[in-house]
Amino acid sequence: MLGYKNVFCFQGGIPEWRAFNYPLTVNDEYAAIKVKKISPQKLNALLKKDPSIYVLDVRPIDCESENIFIKNVHICPMVYLSYWHSNIPKDRKIVVTDKINKKAILAAKFLKNKGFNVIGALKGGIARWRAENLPVEYIAEPLKHISDNPCRD
Repeated sequence: MLGYKNVFCFQGGIPEWRAFNYPLTVNDEYAAIKVKKISPQKLNALLKKDPSIYVLDVRPIDCESENIFIKNVHICPMVYLSYWHSNIPKDRKIVVTDKINKKAILAAKFLKNKGFNVIGALKGGIARWRAENLPVEYIAEPLKHISDNPCRD
C-alpha cells in the first residue's frame, strides 16, 4: 500500500466518461498533431535503407517481463519521457514503438510537440513486429541503470 486512500476507477475509461456527457478538457492543438502509423514491414525496410533512424521503445517499467526488442532500439519508458527527451537527438528521424501501439502515439505526439522529427509510430507495436518474424534482440536487463539513467542508449 502506497498510502493512497479513496482511489476510484471509472471502469469504461474515457469513452464511457464521454458517453455520460461528463466534462472533458481537450487540448485542440495537441489533438491536431498527426502521427503516421508505420507497418512493421515498412519500418524494417526503412531501417535497412537508413540505419540512423532512432527507434524509441516507450514500454512501461514492467516490460522487464519480456526483454525482446527491435535491434538497436533505444529504451525510455514513457513515464520518464518528459524528463529524458532532451537526450534524444533532434537531428535524427524517430520512430516510436511500445507493446501494441497504445502509448507510442502519445509519446510521438509529445516528441513532435517538442520539435523532434518523428516520422511515425510502429503499427501494432513490438507484438506485431514479432508476429511478422522481424529481427529482434534479447536485452537481459533493459532498465538496470534506472536510478541514474532511466533510458538505455
